Amino acid sequence: MERDKRIKVYIITGFLGAGKTTILNSLLQQFTGSRNIVIENEVGKVNIDASLIDAKIDQLYELTSGCICCSLDNDLLEVLGNILGQEQRPDHVFIETTGIADAGNIIGMFHIPDVQRHYKLECTVCVVDAENIFERLQQAPEAGKQVAAADVIIVNKIQQLPVPQLVYLSQQLEQMNPLAFITTSEKGSISLKDLQFREKPLPAKERTAPLKQPHKINTVLFESPIAFDLNMFVFVLDFYCNAYPEQLYRIKGYIRVCNSKEKMLVQSTGRYLHIVSAGEWEDEKPSSTLVFIGRELKSATIQRILAPAQKEKI
Repeated sequence: MERDKRIKVYIITGFLGAGKTTILNSLLQQFTGSRNIVIENEVGKVNIDASLIDAKIDQLYELTSGCICCSLDNDLLEVLGNILGQEQRPDHVFIETTGIADAGNIIGMFHIPDVQRHYKLECTVCVVDAENIFERLQQAPEAGKQVAAADVIIVNKIQQLPVPQLVYLSQQLEQMNPLAFITTSEKGSISLKDLQFREKPLPAKERTAPLKQPHKINTVLFESPIAFDLNMFVFVLDFYCNAYPEQLYRIKGYIRVCNSKEKMLVQSTGRYLHIVSAGEWEDEKPSSTLVFIGRELKSATIQRILAPAQKEKI
């Protein structure tokens, strides 16, 4: 099998003060045998965090005129293009976002075909401060979007947190993002193996009563054996992803499509919708399963949104 030669990308996100730069340093120390590039984003004219990165890197790009999730989309694409023009390409690119970034839009950029040909998004990491994450979730919707977009959630600064509170926090984060792996860190030290995980299976229907939530982020699981008209499905979801980005944070799952034996993988973060073939259903009974993560989502609303795209009755 031919080795994937694309540049591996790691996105480090998390709200202000969560410890992103310390986590980034910990990871870079474990990639000392590789050629690494860091893209550091900070809102403002001077990027203070860049001076704090003390691990060995081969090049540092600083984007300081805005947030790369919105006003700097073109700047980030330009940097990615410049990296490809280097005589010696890097093995890894690490992107540390500003604390108020909507990580979903950054992730979506790596699903653009021209970008995907050269870069492979390995992992999106969200760092949360164990002591104040619930306050952050109440104060800023960006904090919830960062948690929802993550493949790995690192609960940082746990040294002062009693075990029962840590268990409760982990349960809450699991409810907010059942797709993510959750791990902990005392002072920003993290093992590389925590980022090298197998894909987590989609959650099953909840059989126990959910925990009382100190936030408004929730998950809705949609399941149906009725096939979708693919064009209508894309139209409907693309519309709602763009119309309600402050409520609908992430979608992931598989759908059954009319007149097709293919199993289609659906992923949405921010305003970007990405649908690709995941092979045939084979021995598995064709049935659509989608996980929706967002703010105060309701199962009845999700079913109503998707109903016009369901064409094949069984």
